[in-house]
Amino acid sequence: MFLSFCLLILCIIALFTKDNHRLYEKRNLTDLVKWIAAIAVVISHLCTFYMHSPTLATECRFGSLSVSIFFFLSGYGLICSYNLKGEKYLKGFLIHRIGKVIIPLLTAYAIYIPLLKIISNRGGGGVTEAIQSLFSTNPLLPYSWYVTEIVLLYLLFYITMRFVPKYKIITLSLIIICMMLGMLLTKFPHWWINATPCFIIGMWYCQYECAIIKQIGKVKIWNLLLLIILFFCIYRLDIIQNNIQFLARWRYTYASYYIINYLFILLAVYILQGVHNIKKLKVKRNCYYEIYLIQGSVFLLLNTIIDDKTLFFVLAIIVTLIFSLGINWINLKIAAFLKI
Repeated sequence: MFLSFCLLILCIIALFTKDNHRLYEKRNLTDLVKWIAAIAVVISHLCTFYMHSPTLATECRFGSLSVSIFFFLSGYGLICSYNLKGEKYLKGFLIHRIGKVIIPLLTAYAIYIPLLKIISNRGGGGVTEAIQSLFSTNPLLPYSWYVTEIVLLYLLFYITMRFVPKYKIITLSLIIICMMLGMLLTKFPHWWINATPCFIIGMWYCQYECAIIKQIGKVKIWNLLLLIILFFCIYRLDIIQNNIQFLARWRYTYASYYIINYLFILLAVYILQGVHNIKKLKVKRNCYYEIYLIQGSVFLLLNTIIDDKTLFFVLAIIVTLIFSLGINWINLKIAAFLKI
């Protein structure tokens, strides 16, 4: 209910502010959104796995929605950069782009493995176990499955743009769809799959952004209300289930796990497109990626020394933010040293 209400307020603000600038011209805004999305992932994980409150867990089931933002902006950013720079963008792409993903991952593992060994007497395999787990559905570092998938998407992007002469975006979209079908058939966890189509949506949005902006300007408030009501009905399908029992078997598999992400991205795009860029509010050190990677270590550490759930919840968020800032500083120094 709270999330739907927030989306409604933001949509109304976007409706009356209206901005015709493209997303790549709103770097301050998109950086802020990434930062907020990373915090939302942390809150979602805390409420789902640590607070032991079914009501809270149901209400805060927005981790996947936050990840869909990352996928959408990644797909958008790649195509936008390629359209602006052409083939030059692909020179050094693998080292530059993937390096910026791998370095924070290695830093996070350098913290998590010793911590896991001390607290749980696990992680004996060290680096070898960590590398092997990256190619499984259950990585050693909690929640780091995203790294494996985003690296795979980067590789597919590079190969397609480098070697496919025509219909590059169509080809890449079909390849990603085949990848998702393979994951479904091999019974990958749903979180590997449900937000991935948002990467494709981001690519196509970038390709037709100017035309879409014109159409967004024609959206009426009743269109938004209808979309938000639909979003709420699927997001909180448990309420509908109490009266319409035949929907029970569809809840997680189709509605809550898949459709909800696409509805959310439609609303998020409308908000991002309508809201003006916040020039005075700049995220000077955008550590959203470090927030995502370090949360597992913070949870592991605090969960062993704090019994009070409320205190654990508050400290987990604060400590994750502080640690992520420090680790981001280290990662930037490493990247500068390696000239990545």
